[in-house]
Amino acid sequence: MADIESLKRFSRLKERDTSLFFVGRDLYIDDIKMACADAVESLHQGECITSETRLFYGAPGAGKTSLLHELEKRAQRGDFGTSTPHVVSASHTDLNKEKELVLTIAQHLEMDGVFRTIAEEQAGMGANILNILNGSIQHTHTRHPPEATFGQLAALYRALKHQPPILLCVDEIQNIKPESDEMLSLLHQGNHGLPIIPVYAGLGNSLNMLMNHGVSRPVSGYMHSVGALAPDEAHECVQTMLTTFDVDCTDVEDDWPAILAECSDCWPQHLHNGMRALAQELIHPNINGRLSAVSLERVSTTERAFRNEAYSWRISEMISEHRTLVGHIMHQVMTSSPTREDVKQIIDDLHAHSAHSLPPEMTATGFLNHMIHRGLLQEFNPRDNPELSPAGVVTCPIPSLATYVMQFGGIDPDSPPVLAKTQRKGSQEDL
Repeated sequence: MADIESLKRFSRLKERDTSLFFVGRDLYIDDIKMACADAVESLHQGECITSETRLFYGAPGAGKTSLLHELEKRAQRGDFGTSTPHVVSASHTDLNKEKELVLTIAQHLEMDGVFRTIAEEQAGMGANILNILNGSIQHTHTRHPPEATFGQLAALYRALKHQPPILLCVDEIQNIKPESDEMLSLLHQGNHGLPIIPVYAGLGNSLNMLMNHGVSRPVSGYMHSVGALAPDEAHECVQTMLTTFDVDCTDVEDDWPAILAECSDCWPQHLHNGMRALAQELIHPNINGRLSAVSLERVSTTERAFRNEAYSWRISEMISEHRTLVGHIMHQVMTSSPTREDVKQIIDDLHAHSAHSLPPEMTATGFLNHMIHRGLLQEFNPRDNPELSPAGVVTCPIPSLATYVMQFGGIDPDSPPVLAKTQRKGSQEDL
């Protein structure tokens, strides 16, 4: 008997909610596990921890937030073994000032009993520091809270018998401000006395944003481009959903996991919405959890509605006002696999046509950055994919989104591009 009540709750999840079913991403999780193991080894040997910054970047709906949540879940389950870290979720605004970030970390550690352990087992040792920091925690909403520094927190942390690494997870990192430069640099260099491993997630322009805000010389193996799932992973995700909710799969002719994986382009957000659409059909009284009675057409229609809603959210007022220009840019990008410099030249060339002018006082660079920030394009950097050309490529990671944008701009995707000559720095297969 299908679990109708759980299916109802699942069907009501919002488009931006974290999916209940996590699959794949083994490479990324293994990298974090390795970082934690290295940090523990350094602590045991009494060495300083030089924590390189980790970054998961990609277009909206790629599953970056779900990945951060999964790291926290696995840490709570102890899946990291002896190197299981504390996972501290912080906002990008916490990076503005040292006090704000220290208190965010300290409050999390207090919930884990860190300060209680120090008070009980290290009575007198660091008591003044303990009082200062506890005072900061207790009075964060007063007008003049005491200052809290990494030095104070590090002194307390060193008093612990067990010192696990700290995964500092910050989502939406593309929204960082210049006032975070000093903190980003400090975290990246590791000059703070704590075993912190910064783990950031953000849109396709996040790598450039970090480099512009204090993160120098990022290590290629630690910058991960998050995109579509592999077909077998998408298949596994749907199958896990059916099994979890005890869906009756008897007498089913259609391969629903394969159908949803294909229609979603294996894109996590679309796959999540496809499963929501399927759940909405399964809870219908006339179907009552029987997969064989579900209409493929109705599920497809609902999934397309979810998808178009997600795509329409990416259309800013500027993009809507210059939809023809955006449609042509997307057309050129998808037929030439250009570099960032190539795309800027494409925009300038299109701007030369009076019908495709840029917004007033907007440069090609600014317009390209806006399209990346809205998730329409993504820059694939050769730092995280050595198969790319040295300059990397810019593309739209979701075929259906590229088609949507072109059609929104009145462009036939099958027509020849407006610009006869386009640069080709690498093949689409490189991605």
